[in-house]
Amino acid sequence: MGAFGLQAQRFPVQVTPQVIPPYSLKLSDYGTASPDRLIVNLLLIDVNETNREVGLRLYIESNDGVAIRSTDPVVGANPIRLDGGIPLRLTNADLQAYFSLQNLVGISPQQYNTTLPEGLYRFCFEVYDYLSGQVISRKSCATAYLVLNDPPFLNLPNRGEVITEREPQNIIFQWTPRHLNATNVQYEFTLAELWDTQMDPQAAFLASRPLFQTTTFATTLLYGPGETSLLPDKMYAWRVRAIVSDGISETSVFRNDGYSEIYHFTYTGNCAEPSFVLAEGTTPTTEQVMWQGEDHLKYRVQYRKKGVENAVWFEVNAFNERASIYNLEPGTTYEFRVGGQCMENMGFTYSQIYEFTTMIAASDTATYNCGITPEVVITNQEPLQALVINDVFTAGDFPVTVKFVGSGNVTPTVTDANNSSLFDTQSMNSNGVYSGWGFITVPYLQNTKIKVSFNEISINSDYQLIGGMVVTDYDENWGGVDDVQDEIDAIVDLLDGGILDILEDIVDRLREGELTGEDIESVLDEIRDDITEEIFEEAQELQEQISELEDQLNDAQTEEDKENIQEQIDELQEELADTLDQAKEEIIDLIVKAIEKYYNQNRSKESELVASYDSIYENQENNNIENNGSDLDEFEFDFEEEIEIETIPEEFKETFEVQKKYHLYFFAKALALNKENKKEIRFFIKKALEAQIDLPKLLKVAKDNNDNEDVIVDVLVEGIDNAIKSLIDTYKYNFLEP
Repeated sequence: MGAFGLQAQRFPVQVTPQVIPPYSLKLSDYGTASPDRLIVNLLLIDVNETNREVGLRLYIESNDGVAIRSTDPVVGANPIRLDGGIPLRLTNADLQAYFSLQNLVGISPQQYNTTLPEGLYRFCFEVYDYLSGQVISRKSCATAYLVLNDPPFLNLPNRGEVITEREPQNIIFQWTPRHLNATNVQYEFTLAELWDTQMDPQAAFLASRPLFQTTTFATTLLYGPGETSLLPDKMYAWRVRAIVSDGISETSVFRNDGYSEIYHFTYTGNCAEPSFVLAEGTTPTTEQVMWQGEDHLKYRVQYRKKGVENAVWFEVNAFNERASIYNLEPGTTYEFRVGGQCMENMGFTYSQIYEFTTMIAASDTATYNCGITPEVVITNQEPLQALVINDVFTAGDFPVTVKFVGSGNVTPTVTDANNSSLFDTQSMNSNGVYSGWGFITVPYLQNTKIKVSFNEISINSDYQLIGGMVVTDYDENWGGVDDVQDEIDAIVDLLDGGILDILEDIVDRLREGELTGEDIESVLDEIRDDITEEIFEEAQELQEQISELEDQLNDAQTEEDKENIQEQIDELQEELADTLDQAKEEIIDLIVKAIEKYYNQNRSKESELVASYDSIYENQENNNIENNGSDLDEFEFDFEEEIEIETIPEEFKETFEVQKKYHLYFFAKALALNKENKKEIRFFIKKALEAQIDLPKLLKVAKDNNDNEDVIVDVLVEGIDNAIKSLIDTYKYNFLEP
């Protein structure tokens, strides 16, 4: 049997192509003279051969069926001369003819002027002898994944936002890059004024001349006082274009030619942003945000994960000055800001960006958990040379009163009874960088003081935070700062003021969205003995529905679901508030009816009471007393001690009885004639508690016994009689003086 030897074919020329990123999807880009986008290295192996004339064939292929090749011959391509053993490097300038449309097969003129489909491409070359046409190299390829990058994503200011006019002018524009395989990217920023506000803002922008245009490599632009001044109450729009350029040509590596969306905003001096923004961690997955509004119609809280690339702002709407964010991740830091709307169909004016970190594990007490960062519009960067105890600097909206100050990384933990540092650090000069702690005052929390700490922050000469973060560090045991009472304890503390005060406080908190379903359950348990069973059962049913919806809210996956569930919760809280408010009004109305009945029962005796009262002060009455042997000059009144009624003559007892009946009647008359003044009626009900007469409790017992209204009013009439008599005795007819 014969033996056959197999030997791979050896070609006299080696060809090695190389594609240089960023990879353009336009073939026309590869035919430009600069920069180098494609390199082909050729090597003639036989060192004895010189001046060999060769030609190239180009193949462009993809896994998706793209098949493009060069023509034979390539018009405008001169023969390539190779010398043995000497490598030859060909660049764009040498290969221009190969990427000319007239020399390509498998691509139309329309495709040539647009981008290729995305995918994995092979740029292949083979070498042939220029005279004979014989292939003298392997077909060698360079692989490149051609993909169009997304243009930048605009962040601040958001679409439709309202920006407050500042002096000096300072507006922050911020965007997020979204490219994957592009380098040396720069951004063209364009700002235009929209004259026709009735047009779609995007169309109006495209029809407007640029007001300001610049190029930057950064992703944040400060539009400061050195730029063209913006006019108040005007609308502006902006966009950003991502460009990869060598200064001569631009590479097509972005969708939409690198242009972002177009965002618009209104520049105004009449709508201030919400201030004093704080976050309070209630559970590992829930955060409550609070702020102080400025006559806004409604509010919007935006939040997103910090440090996550291309993080999207999620939104929560609110009509009150607080909102809860649900379904968060435990132990995660979020950025957030609060916007206020001043007019219908107008955008929101947003605060600066703050931070909070959710709790890792459930806690019995809520904690203020807000990172106060510097305002980005502060231009003064001159460092503060000295900071002393009791100095005040501003962090965002909050004035921070310093209680300990040091330099570097200092976290004091040892204090005396007055919370002064035992390190006795009274002043520190550290070129504007300080650490320590102090407190902020929150106006909408009854000027509650909350402890804050700061570590290596920077403060400028105007006592403004310009670097680092001030972190709230709530500590209920910190003696130098007001304790923030728990919501439930605060309500229960009103028990001494009566059920009317409690119901009013609960109604207000429900309308403000301050109570969760769990809070409502605790409150109802505390006041169950003071409200009728009918009202309690109705309120309990609403509370259970609220709690179920809050559980659904925590499990909701989309923002649309969250918004729908939150609307249902708000409606139920409003319904519960109406129920308790009606219960409060019913108590007052029934007591007013009882006061009227008590007064009407004694109206026929008014003339007799007045005559008897007037006769006390007539001279003949005094004469009668003297004729009966009583000597007023010898009787001593000692009002410093309790008067024993037995020591007073019978004539005086009769006089006091007349006075008491007179004041008792006119007390009831004053209440009846002022029945429309609910404040006075509530004041009387509250004062009756001092006489151990709980009129609302009497009403509750009668209602729970299913007594009709007439019986209930009679019960209240008896209670009112006892209350007025007791109050007259206690206050010596001065009840109406607080």
